Amino acid sequence: MILVTGATGLVGNAIAARLAGRGDAVRALVRDVARAKALVPSGVELVNGDLDDPASLADAMRGVDLVFHAAGMPEQWQPDESVFDRVNRLGTKNVAEAALAARVGRVVYTSTMDVFAAPRGGTLVEDNVDPDPKPTAYERSKQAAERAIEAVAREGLEVVYVNPAAVYGPSPVVTGLNVFLQKLLRGEVPMLPPGGMPVAFVDGVADAHVAAAERGAAGARYLVADEHASTKRLAEMLLEGTGRRAPRVAPAPLVRALAAVSAPVARWVGAKPLVAPGELSFVLWDVRVDASKAKRELGFEPTPLARGLAAARAALS
Repeated sequence: MILVTGATGLVGNAIAARLAGRGDAVRALVRDVARAKALVPSGVELVNGDLDDPASLADAMRGVDLVFHAAGMPEQWQPDESVFDRVNRLGTKNVAEAALAARVGRVVYTSTMDVFAAPRGGTLVEDNVDPDPKPTAYERSKQAAERAIEAVAREGLEVVYVNPAAVYGPSPVVTGLNVFLQKLLRGEVPMLPPGGMPVAFVDGVADAHVAAAERGAAGARYLVADEHASTKRLAEMLLEGTGRRAPRVAPAPLVRALAAVSAPVARWVGAKPLVAPGELSFVLWDVRVDASKAKRELGFEPTPLARGLAAARAALS
């Protein structure tokens, strides 16, 4: 039996679909079974539980040999930033401890490229984990989550880490990079922030997770990215053939000022800011990803950006 957390989300849903599609016995931990029935692939067993409920995790782990822990808070903005730590760090700690207690053979943990260090415009590699706190609450929570699961791994839990770039593509929910893409398609982005990011199409990310379970080295991290794309290139390629023009790229000082002003106002009124500081920090970092290890050891095959964006456009329109 395989347990997937986050099966109603972007990465977890794609993993569950891959596993169920090849005939594996798959169980999904969900907070609302009735709602999840319409989101999770057919054939997947649904069990009620939550990352902050250790008892429900213990029940979900019964008879499980392999866990894909893909649940988490992927956004770069929340009015109450403590949710990042509660979901990403504490939730990961609870899953890892439950897996250890249930003698699960292996956990594949969906981490993020953000835990690595590189200068602005530099290249991320697996052996350069950032020892210093990251600039955003989301990133710091993922750093803390890795430390939490590492601590359980030292007690005997076998863990493999998959560290994706900005994931996008068809999904039952719209989160992360998909939000930006959907807003572009709707004409709701008045201007583009400068910079860019490494991107990864969800199907390839799911395949990398499955491969990590089967042949990834215990304790290893695997960066997964298709390629780097500027915000301008993403917008132009996404909107090609739609009749809509890509917005202009705004000067960095202007976007920084908007982020600084709109964030506290949004927190006060309970809305999302026009420019979320965490999202801006990420695109201005503008790093590249060296995915050669995942290609070599997991057989990861990058998805061409044009093909991935065409699938995303069809799903998000």
